[in-house]
Amino acid sequence: MKMKISKFFVIILSLTATSLAAQAIEIGKKDSIDSKILEEMRYLKIILPSTYEQYSKIKYPVVYILDGDFLLQSTSGIVEYMSKTGQIPEMIQVYISNTDRTRDFTPTRTNKNYEGEKDPSLEKSGGGKNFLDFLNNELIQYIDKNYRTNSFNILIGRSFAGLIGGFDYLQEKTELDSYLLIDPSFWWNEQNTVKLAENVLYKVIENKRLYISSSDNFEFSNYIEKMRNSQVSFFEKIKNKNIDHTKIKIEIFEQCTHGTVTIPSLYNGLAFLFDDYFLTGMKYRSADEIISHFDQFSESYGSEFVPLEGMINWLASVQNEKDSSEALKLYELNVYNYPKSINALLTLAEQYEKRNMTEKALERYMDILKIDGVNKKAMERIEQLKN
Repeated sequence: MKMKISKFFVIILSLTATSLAAQAIEIGKKDSIDSKILEEMRYLKIILPSTYEQYSKIKYPVVYILDGDFLLQSTSGIVEYMSKTGQIPEMIQVYISNTDRTRDFTPTRTNKNYEGEKDPSLEKSGGGKNFLDFLNNELIQYIDKNYRTNSFNILIGRSFAGLIGGFDYLQEKTELDSYLLIDPSFWWNEQNTVKLAENVLYKVIENKRLYISSSDNFEFSNYIEKMRNSQVSFFEKIKNKNIDHTKIKIEIFEQCTHGTVTIPSLYNGLAFLFDDYFLTGMKYRSADEIISHFDQFSESYGSEFVPLEGMINWLASVQNEKDSSEALKLYELNVYNYPKSINALLTLAEQYEKRNMTEKALERYMDILKIDGVNKKAMERIEQLKN
């Protein structure tokens, strides 16, 4: 009986895999950049926010994901979910495919592996500085030129990619603002990057945000000691610079392995890096408090962050039950932020009508017709109001 069940599940799994392959979903759009620095073509996958085409005025932060092919599905799903629920802002996602991972993600050269033994696969290590030159001076400039960015950049890297992310964090000249480092390999080359953290100047890192995750339990892993110690040491050296505690965090996942720690790290890391984005008790706040919150958030992060239209529309509907004047401010905020949104214009026009502000309602309905010349709702209301 057991053998029959086993064969049955093998057949089902085989059919499922075939079905999924036949229905492969393409995530993101393909792009590439011919790097003069690396002397090679680098391939990318770009995922734009769902509102990107609809709202031509909005500029977005950018998250750069190393090991792009490997992290594409997991990271894109988490970013989409968290942004849709208002935990983090919508972002442009740039997934960078690998060509020579060891070369690109190691800041120094050594042929010795984690165990201290010579490893032929490490012969081409040490090209990390060159890769960061490409990232900061070619790729980010390319993305800024071709997409609507707000110049706030985040880097996600795991293992070796986390190592090179930590190295960039210590550099004065970088275009990156926040770092999500998943179980970074700070053990590399006798903790060379950790040693650099000892002497980094406060002014170099004071405005950057950093999240580090660490995996494994000492009982189940034979390599955790060097890994964990190097990560904690790196964090402590940064902490000793008196960096604002709200900007740096290390989180240990003892029940996760180096392979499974990625998912919780992505979620918790993004939540930490944008910890101030969501205003606690938002639906009980006044319109002025909400507007002030996002203004202060933008100022703190050094870039403009616009609240989601759907979030503000929901908050306005809540405010309507308490104070219609407060609600009106939010509806007006949506039109200011999203001037080409039919929904925002229509909602505001209807609110003006309810308040007998006929002239303003007509103006908004006319704005709708400038975008959609055959909008029946706008035409009907204009005719009704004029008569």
